[in-house]
Amino acid sequence: MAHKEFTHQQIREILSKASEIQRSKKESNSEEQGITSEELREIAGEVGISEEVLNKAINSVENRSNERFNWLTGNGELQSSIIINREITDLKLDQLFPELNAFTGQKGTIEQMGESYDWEQVENGLESVRRVTVVPNDKKTKITQYVNWDEFRGSSLFLSAFLGALGLALILKAFGMPKTTYLLLSSIGAIGGYFGFMGALKYYFNKQKKKFESIMHLITDVLERPVQNRISMDDAPLEPDESQAQRSKTRS
Repeated sequence: MAHKEFTHQQIREILSKASEIQRSKKESNSEEQGITSEELREIAGEVGISEEVLNKAINSVENRSNERFNWLTGNGELQSSIIINREITDLKLDQLFPELNAFTGQKGTIEQMGESYDWEQVENGLESVRRVTVVPNDKKTKITQYVNWDEFRGSSLFLSAFLGALGLALILKAFGMPKTTYLLLSSIGAIGGYFGFMGALKYYFNKQKKKFESIMHLITDVLERPVQNRISMDDAPLEPDESQAQRSKTRS
């Protein structure tokens, strides 16, 4: 599908409407400086932008996972949502969940709560949990993906700092430095070990972002492609056994 293009006039109207809403909120001392999704849809409708196109634009912004790596504390999770402009059928979900299993290399557990579904994996590699939630509401479906590796991050940061301090203390002790000196300087080793692991954690974070975004694209692709008709084993034609085949030959 071709990307939606806006005329200069439409762009001016969108910016004008958004600025007008923000200005009215500031004048009323509202703490929220943005605009709500309902207000955004109202603006889009006034300038001729369809709700489907607007939802895709919102999804593209929310699905970028632009969270930057935090060098001080590290990152231990990612979360993002998309909105499909229709309710998803059970047949679609029957296609989605096996593809998620295949892509991630581990079968997830599926739990239904009312009309909502949770697909969840626990302890897949270094990940503590990866969850995809499907929530239908008012002829739309919200898909949320969440992944967490905070347990790995926390324990590894502590261990790397401890090993860095211990390693430097042993090296300084081997050079014959006094105990008070190498114990004092061991904090430098702890800092070095801590930020040394941060480099490895940043590499893992970037890999997770790519995997996260690939899964979101997979979800969108599966839910938007035509449903594939499948023949179950119960409906498949039965193969004749050897005795039946032999009887057929005898009759002929």
